[in-house]
Amino acid sequence: MPETRTTIPTNEEIQTRSYLLWEREGCQHGKSEEYWLRAKTELEAEAKQKVEAASMASVGGESTAFVLPVLPISTPPAKSVAEKLAHDDADLKKAI
Repeated sequence: MPETRTTIPTNEEIQTRSYLLWEREGCQHGKSEEYWLRAKTELEAEAKQKVEAASMASVGGESTAFVLPVLPISTPPAKSVAEKLAHDDADLKKAI
């Protein structure tokens, strides 16, 4: 699945999460890079779970944001070019 805006956390989100991790673990200095990477990993995993849950919900019959259009078929598909031409000629003769 290609990454979309919903699966990539912003720097502000990562910063907030890393601060909360830092604070929760007793404000240990010198580990800012570790907290940043952990926060980014956690946020990416959470976003991926949300996307997967949304796609699984669509399988269960619930509505999703992804809706395929229903396109009407004006003429039935022809099995060959000759059959298509004959069908078109018949339509033209009816129109006259």
